[in-house]
Amino acid sequence: MFNQNDLKQIDDKGIDLKTVENQINHFKTGFPFIKLASAASSGKGLHCYSREEAQKLATYFDDRKADYEILKFVPASGAASRMFKDLQKFKDEFRGTKEDIDQYLDDKSFGSPYYFFTNLEKFAFYNELQALLEKDGFDIKQLIQNLDFLIILDYFLTEQGLNYTSRPKGLLLFHDYDDNPRLAVEEHLVEGAHYSTNAKKTTRVHLTVSPEHKEKFLSAIEAKSNIYEKQYDVSFDISFSQQKSSTDTIAVDLENNPFRNSDGSLLFRPGGHGALMKT
Repeated sequence: MFNQNDLKQIDDKGIDLKTVENQINHFKTGFPFIKLASAASSGKGLHCYSREEAQKLATYFDDRKADYEILKFVPASGAASRMFKDLQKFKDEFRGTKEDIDQYLDDKSFGSPYYFFTNLEKFAFYNELQALLEKDGFDIKQLIQNLDFLIILDYFLTEQGLNYTSRPKGLLLFHDYDDNPRLAVEEHLVEGAHYSTNAKKTTRVHLTVSPEHKEKFLSAIEAKSNIYEKQYDVSFDISFSQQKSSTDTIAVDLENNPFRNSDGSLLFRPGGHGALMKT
Protein backbone atom coordinates (compact mmCIF):
# COMPACT_ATOMS: atom_id res chain seq x y z
CA MET A 1 0.00 0.00 0.00
CA PHE A 2 2.84 2.38 0.83
CA ASN A 3 6.11 2.91 -1.03
CA GLN A 4 9.40 4.20 0.38
CA ASN A 5 8.50 7.83 -0.32
CA ASP A 6 5.23 7.33 1.54
CA LEU A 7 7.03 5.88 4.54
CA LYS A 8 9.42 8.82 4.63
CA GLN A 9 6.53 11.29 4.39
CA ILE A 10 4.73 9.55 7.25
CA ASP A 11 7.91 9.46 9.34
CA ASP A 12 8.62 13.15 8.65
CA LYS A 13 5.21 14.00 10.08
CA GLY A 14 6.06 12.12 13.25
CA ILE A 15 3.20 9.67 12.76
CA ASP A 16 3.59 5.98 13.49
CA LEU A 17 2.85 3.77 10.46
CA LYS A 18 0.52 1.64 12.57
CA THR A 19 -1.51 4.76 13.39
CA VAL A 20 -1.98 5.52 9.68
CA GLU A 21 -2.99 1.92 9.00
CA ASN A 22 -5.52 2.11 11.85
CA GLN A 23 -6.95 5.32 10.41
CA ILE A 24 -7.52 3.67 7.05
CA ASN A 25 -9.07 0.64 8.75
CA HIS A 26 -11.50 2.94 10.56
CA PHE A 27 -12.63 4.32 7.22
CA LYS A 28 -13.31 0.77 6.05
CA THR A 29 -15.07 -0.52 9.16
CA GLY A 30 -16.56 2.68 10.56
CA PHE A 31 -15.72 4.61 13.68
CA PRO A 32 -16.74 3.20 17.07
CA PHE A 33 -19.46 4.96 18.99
CA ILE A 34 -18.48 6.78 22.17
CA LYS A 35 -19.91 5.19 25.29
CA LEU A 36 -21.58 7.99 27.22
CA ALA A 37 -22.27 7.79 30.92
CA SER A 38 -25.17 10.23 30.64
CA ALA A 39 -26.35 13.27 28.78
CA ALA A 40 -24.81 16.63 29.62
CA SER A 41 -27.34 18.43 31.78
CA SER A 42 -27.58 20.90 34.64
CA GLY A 43 -25.07 19.85 37.27
CA LYS A 44 -23.50 17.33 34.89
CA GLY A 45 -21.12 19.46 32.90
CA LEU A 46 -23.49 22.36 32.34
CA HIS A 47 -24.13 25.54 34.31
CA CYS A 48 -27.63 26.85 33.70
CA TYR A 49 -28.64 30.44 34.31
CA SER A 50 -31.95 32.21 34.39
CA ARG A 51 -32.57 35.06 31.96
CA GLU A 52 -31.92 37.55 34.74
CA GLU A 53 -28.66 35.84 35.77
CA ALA A 54 -27.46 35.68 32.16
CA GLN A 55 -28.19 39.37 31.65
CA LYS A 56 -26.36 40.24 34.86
CA LEU A 57 -23.27 38.29 33.71
CA ALA A 58 -23.40 39.87 30.25
CA THR A 59 -23.59 43.34 31.77
CA TYR A 60 -20.70 42.52 34.11
CA PHE A 61 -18.59 41.50 31.12
CA ASP A 62 -19.49 44.57 29.07
CA ASP A 63 -18.72 46.90 31.98
CA ARG A 64 -15.38 45.34 32.91
CA LYS A 65 -13.92 43.69 29.80
CA ALA A 66 -11.51 46.58 29.19
CA ASP A 67 -9.90 45.89 32.58
CA TYR A 68 -8.81 42.42 31.50
CA GLU A 69 -6.41 41.01 28.92
CA ILE A 70 -8.79 38.92 26.82
CA LEU A 71 -7.50 36.70 24.03
CA LYS A 72 -9.77 35.49 21.25
CA PHE A 73 -8.62 31.98 20.33
CA VAL A 74 -9.38 30.72 16.81
CA PRO A 75 -8.54 27.11 15.83
CA ALA A 76 -8.07 27.72 12.10
CA SER A 77 -6.07 24.66 11.03
CA GLY A 78 -8.95 22.79 9.45
CA ALA A 79 -9.28 22.48 5.69
CA ALA A 80 -12.66 23.28 4.17
CA SER A 81 -12.90 20.00 2.27
CA ARG A 82 -15.53 18.43 4.52
CA MET A 83 -17.81 21.42 3.95
CA PHE A 84 -18.05 20.49 0.29
CA LYS A 85 -18.04 16.69 0.47
CA ASP A 86 -21.54 16.38 -1.05
CA LEU A 87 -20.60 18.65 -3.96
CA GLN A 88 -17.37 16.72 -4.47
CA LYS A 89 -19.33 13.46 -4.54
CA PHE A 90 -21.77 15.00 -7.02
CA LYS A 91 -18.85 16.17 -9.17
CA ASP A 92 -17.32 12.69 -9.16
CA GLU A 93 -20.56 10.91 -10.04
CA PHE A 94 -22.66 13.25 -12.22
CA ARG A 95 -22.36 12.46 -15.92
CA GLY A 96 -25.46 14.19 -17.25
CA THR A 97 -27.45 11.03 -17.93
CA LYS A 98 -31.24 11.07 -17.60
CA GLU A 99 -30.90 9.11 -14.37
CA ASP A 100 -28.37 11.64 -13.02
CA ILE A 101 -30.62 14.57 -13.94
CA ASP A 102 -33.72 12.94 -12.44
CA GLN A 103 -31.81 12.28 -9.22
CA TYR A 104 -30.59 15.88 -9.18
CA LEU A 105 -34.13 17.23 -9.61
CA ASP A 106 -35.68 14.82 -7.11
CA ASP A 107 -33.58 15.92 -4.15
CA LYS A 108 -34.28 19.59 -3.42
CA SER A 109 -33.45 19.38 0.27
CA PHE A 110 -31.24 21.86 2.07
CA GLY A 111 -27.61 21.08 1.29
CA SER A 112 -28.37 19.15 -1.89
CA PRO A 113 -26.65 20.01 -5.20
CA TYR A 114 -30.00 21.34 -6.45
CA TYR A 115 -30.24 23.69 -3.47
CA PHE A 116 -26.65 24.82 -4.03
CA PHE A 117 -27.06 25.69 -7.69
CA THR A 118 -30.49 27.32 -7.34
CA ASN A 119 -29.18 29.53 -4.54
CA LEU A 120 -25.71 30.13 -5.93
CA GLU A 121 -26.14 33.89 -6.29
CA LYS A 122 -26.74 34.21 -2.54
CA PHE A 123 -23.30 32.90 -1.57
CA ALA A 124 -20.55 35.35 -0.62
CA PHE A 125 -18.17 33.85 -3.19
CA TYR A 126 -20.59 34.17 -6.12
CA ASN A 127 -19.16 37.32 -7.70
CA GLU A 128 -15.61 36.00 -7.50
CA LEU A 129 -16.65 32.68 -9.01
CA GLN A 130 -18.64 34.43 -11.72
CA ALA A 131 -15.67 36.64 -12.63
CA LEU A 132 -13.35 33.64 -12.99
CA LEU A 133 -15.81 31.88 -15.29
CA GLU A 134 -16.42 35.00 -17.38
CA LYS A 135 -12.67 35.46 -17.78
CA ASP A 136 -12.59 32.11 -19.57
CA GLY A 137 -15.69 32.83 -21.63
CA PHE A 138 -18.35 31.10 -19.53
CA ASP A 139 -21.73 32.49 -18.46
CA ILE A 140 -22.50 31.02 -15.04
CA LYS A 141 -26.28 31.39 -15.39
CA GLN A 142 -26.21 29.74 -18.81
CA LEU A 143 -24.11 26.89 -17.43
CA ILE A 144 -26.71 26.25 -14.72
CA GLN A 145 -29.55 26.42 -17.23
CA ASN A 146 -27.74 23.91 -19.46
CA LEU A 147 -26.98 21.66 -16.47
CA ASP A 148 -23.23 22.11 -17.07
CA PHE A 149 -22.56 21.74 -13.37
CA LEU A 150 -19.14 20.16 -13.64
CA ILE A 151 -17.59 23.27 -15.20
CA ILE A 152 -18.85 25.37 -12.30
CA LEU A 153 -17.61 22.86 -9.74
CA ASP A 154 -14.19 22.71 -11.39
CA TYR A 155 -13.87 26.47 -10.95
CA PHE A 156 -15.30 26.35 -7.46
CA LEU A 157 -13.67 23.31 -5.86
CA THR A 158 -10.35 22.85 -7.68
CA GLU A 159 -7.16 24.80 -8.30
CA GLN A 160 -8.56 25.69 -11.72
CA GLY A 161 -10.51 28.39 -9.90
CA LEU A 162 -11.26 29.20 -6.25
CA ASN A 163 -9.83 25.87 -5.03
CA TYR A 164 -12.18 25.88 -2.04
CA THR A 165 -11.62 22.23 -1.11
CA SER A 166 -7.97 22.96 -0.37
CA ARG A 167 -8.37 26.29 1.40
CA PRO A 168 -8.59 26.53 5.17
CA LYS A 169 -12.06 27.51 6.34
CA GLY A 170 -10.74 30.82 7.67
CA LEU A 171 -9.87 31.97 4.15
CA LEU A 172 -13.24 31.32 2.55
CA LEU A 173 -15.56 34.17 1.62
CA PHE A 174 -18.11 33.52 4.31
CA HIS A 175 -20.67 36.32 4.70
CA ASP A 176 -21.94 38.81 2.16
CA TYR A 177 -22.51 42.51 2.91
CA ASP A 178 -23.70 45.49 0.89
CA ASP A 179 -20.17 46.80 0.50
CA ASN A 180 -18.07 43.62 0.21
CA PRO A 181 -18.09 39.96 1.23
CA ARG A 182 -15.95 38.98 4.22
CA LEU A 183 -13.56 36.10 4.73
CA ALA A 184 -14.23 34.01 7.81
CA VAL A 185 -11.01 35.33 9.37
CA GLU A 186 -12.30 38.88 8.87
CA GLU A 187 -15.34 38.03 10.96
CA HIS A 188 -13.03 36.84 13.72
CA LEU A 189 -11.27 40.20 13.65
CA VAL A 190 -14.62 41.99 13.92
CA GLU A 191 -15.74 39.75 16.79
CA GLY A 192 -12.44 40.34 18.55
CA ALA A 193 -12.88 44.11 18.21
CA HIS A 194 -16.19 43.76 20.03
CA TYR A 195 -15.20 41.59 22.99
CA SER A 196 -11.42 41.08 23.28
CA THR A 197 -10.25 44.71 23.35
CA ASN A 198 -8.49 46.03 26.45
CA ALA A 199 -8.34 49.52 27.96
CA LYS A 200 -5.51 50.45 25.57
CA LYS A 201 -7.81 49.52 22.66
CA THR A 202 -5.66 46.55 21.73
CA THR A 203 -7.53 43.57 20.33
CA ARG A 204 -5.69 40.28 20.83
CA VAL A 205 -6.42 37.34 18.53
CA HIS A 206 -4.55 34.04 18.38
CA LEU A 207 -4.97 31.59 15.50
CA THR A 208 -3.76 28.03 15.12
CA VAL A 209 -2.92 27.46 11.46
CA SER A 210 -1.33 24.80 9.30
CA PRO A 211 2.26 25.66 8.24
CA GLU A 212 1.35 25.67 4.54
CA HIS A 213 -1.41 28.23 5.11
CA LYS A 214 0.28 30.66 7.48
CA GLU A 215 1.54 33.03 4.78
CA LYS A 216 -1.94 33.16 3.24
CA PHE A 217 -3.43 34.09 6.60
CA LEU A 218 -0.77 36.74 7.10
CA SER A 219 -1.51 38.23 3.69
CA ALA A 220 -5.28 38.24 4.27
CA ILE A 221 -4.97 39.85 7.69
CA GLU A 222 -2.48 42.42 6.44
CA ALA A 223 -4.87 43.35 3.63
CA LYS A 224 -7.96 43.60 5.83
CA SER A 225 -6.95 44.50 9.38
CA ASN A 226 -6.50 48.23 8.70
CA ILE A 227 -10.12 48.46 7.61
CA TYR A 228 -11.43 47.19 10.95
CA GLU A 229 -8.83 49.01 13.03
CA LYS A 230 -10.19 52.27 11.64
CA GLN A 231 -13.81 51.17 11.80
CA TYR A 232 -13.66 50.06 15.45
CA ASP A 233 -10.83 52.31 16.67
CA VAL A 234 -8.67 49.40 17.83
CA SER A 235 -5.19 48.00 17.18
CA PHE A 236 -4.91 44.29 16.44
CA ASP A 237 -2.31 42.10 18.11
CA ILE A 238 -2.37 38.88 16.05
CA SER A 239 -0.36 35.80 17.01
CA PHE A 240 -0.09 32.33 15.49
CA SER A 241 0.78 28.81 16.48
CA GLN A 242 0.96 25.64 14.44
CA GLN A 243 -0.80 22.38 15.10
CA LYS A 244 1.57 19.43 15.24
CA SER A 245 1.60 17.44 12.01
CA SER A 246 1.64 14.25 14.09
CA THR A 247 -2.07 14.86 14.79
CA ASP A 248 -2.95 14.78 11.07
CA THR A 249 -5.20 12.11 9.60
CA ILE A 250 -4.63 10.49 6.22
CA ALA A 251 -7.23 11.20 3.51
CA VAL A 252 -8.73 8.36 1.49
CA ASP A 253 -10.66 8.10 -1.77
CA LEU A 254 -14.10 6.55 -2.22
CA GLU A 255 -12.54 3.08 -2.29
CA ASN A 256 -10.75 3.72 1.02
CA ASN A 257 -7.35 3.83 -0.64
CA PRO A 258 -4.87 6.54 0.39
CA PHE A 259 -5.61 9.70 -1.57
CA ARG A 260 -2.64 11.10 -3.48
CA ASN A 261 -1.82 14.60 -4.64
CA SER A 262 -0.91 15.26 -8.28
CA ASP A 263 2.76 14.67 -7.45
CA GLY A 264 2.02 11.25 -5.98
CA SER A 265 2.43 12.29 -2.35
CA LEU A 266 -0.08 11.30 0.31
CA LEU A 267 -2.72 13.79 1.40
CA PHE A 268 -3.26 14.38 5.10
CA ARG A 269 -5.89 16.50 6.83
CA PRO A 270 -4.84 18.69 9.76
CA GLY A 271 -5.78 17.70 13.26
CA GLY A 272 -7.91 14.70 12.46
CA HIS A 273 -10.18 16.44 9.96
CA GLY A 274 -9.47 13.75 7.39
CA ALA A 275 -11.50 11.36 9.50
CA LEU A 276 -14.58 13.42 8.74
CA MET A 277 -14.63 13.00 4.99
CA LYS A 278 -13.28 11.00 2.12
CA THR A 279 -11.52 12.94 -0.60
